[in-house]
Amino acid sequence: MQGPASKGTEWRVHYALDLITLTCDWYELRDAHGGELLERTPMRKGDVLLYLRPAAVRAVVTAGAHVLLRLRWTHSPMNDAGGREFRALAHARRLKVGQVGEWPVALPDPEGTPIEGRVVATKLPAPVAAKAERRVAKTSIKKPDPRSLEAAHFVMIFTTLPAATLAAADVLELYRFRWQIELAFKRLKQLLKLGHLPHKDARAAQTWILAKLVIALLLETLYRNARAISPWGYRFQSFPPQPA
Repeated sequence: MQGPASKGTEWRVHYALDLITLTCDWYELRDAHGGELLERTPMRKGDVLLYLRPAAVRAVVTAGAHVLLRLRWTHSPMNDAGGREFRALAHARRLKVGQVGEWPVALPDPEGTPIEGRVVATKLPAPVAAKAERRVAKTSIKKPDPRSLEAAHFVMIFTTLPAATLAAADVLELYRFRWQIELAFKRLKQLLKLGHLPHKDARAAQTWILAKLVIALLLETLYRNARAISPWGYRFQSFPPQPA
């Protein structure tokens, strides 16, 4: 988040969304010195995290949790089952539209044993792929790398979830919930205007941000309660017959 006339980030909100309830289950406010270390998020054994940097995978695995991580054509070094270098795009380009591919891989880790996982990928239909390709071209500052445009035709996921726990097709289905995270960000930034601060004073800015977060949490609570109650808003009651 940026204040008036600011040229860089001044504050960061770390925000975790529970995809079962679609509500925030943890947040943390830090100034610009608190980097985007997503491994700050509290993790428990069995949790599955969708949105994080590759560098955070070790912290997740150590906590007994799992990751679903979207891959670009250029990604962290990986090896296949035979110890050879693995490139997700080279394998994904063999797929036909709608076909799901799955390959066991390992992430080399200089701090410990390799992290076992698998890459799951599918090829998008032509209209969807063309839209994704245009989005890549639009967001690129320079002329996009041809491999970036080609990778836009695929969804490639690295996950540490075992195949016995979640099949390859179900991994892709689970990753589709990422859109709910995008919607949460849009609500915070566009509806609550959390991205731009009206204050230069640090204490005033912090108070303003926390007040906005309180509103966000109240709205989530109201939405959750609204889904759980009858649309009538009251309970039906039986009344004794009235005398004529």
